[in-house]
Amino acid sequence: MLRTMSDGWVRRQERTRGDVLAAAGGIIADSGVEGMTMRKLAERAGVAVATLYNQFGDREGVLVAFVANGLDQLEVELDAKPAEAPIDATRALFAGFDETFERHPDVWRPIFATLKQQPASHGMGAVGDRVVAAIEHDLAKAAAEGWFAVEVDTEALARHLFVTRMNRIEKWAHGAIDWEQCKASSRLGLELILAAVLVEPHRSTALAASGVVRAPID
Repeated sequence: MLRTMSDGWVRRQERTRGDVLAAAGGIIADSGVEGMTMRKLAERAGVAVATLYNQFGDREGVLVAFVANGLDQLEVELDAKPAEAPIDATRALFAGFDETFERHPDVWRPIFATLKQQPASHGMGAVGDRVVAAIEHDLAKAAAEGWFAVEVDTEALARHLFVTRMNRIEKWAHGAIDWEQCKASSRLGLELILAAVLVEPHRSTALAASGVVRAPID
């Protein structure tokens, strides 16, 4: 009986969280992050303001939770079609980010323009660390299969790849570059970094994927 009551409470908490995050996305799309007050969010989600503070802490906590939820959904999609080779999993992860942001730029752009700097990975705290851990896991597979021309600190490389990508996203969020420039620059940065440490034929694959090589690579 106690377990049933506990399971029911967890499900209600999950439903409330889902309602709040869906409401947050709607408000941001309509009014930007500035228009998302905790009171307005509570009204739209149909919950008490106190519930928001208990679950998320503050508005910044809601934004971080929104980003984390987007990552959860992306991980489910990627798990359904796992990459066949190392490095491709990292490419798929970043491509998934691009697809997500491109589907709802009216939501994601203001979020990344507003998200305050926090400890850990590029100001995204535990969410950023999750992404770095996923990339590092992929790079460790590549290292185990002898893909690197030198001994690589996979954790440091994973963090650098993530921070480089987030720098491009921030430039887009603040209007310094448009979306197509963001994607092209992000792809270039990823592939050139990889090409610097990979052995053949993986180095040539990365150079070709970067988009800067005009002639076929032998």
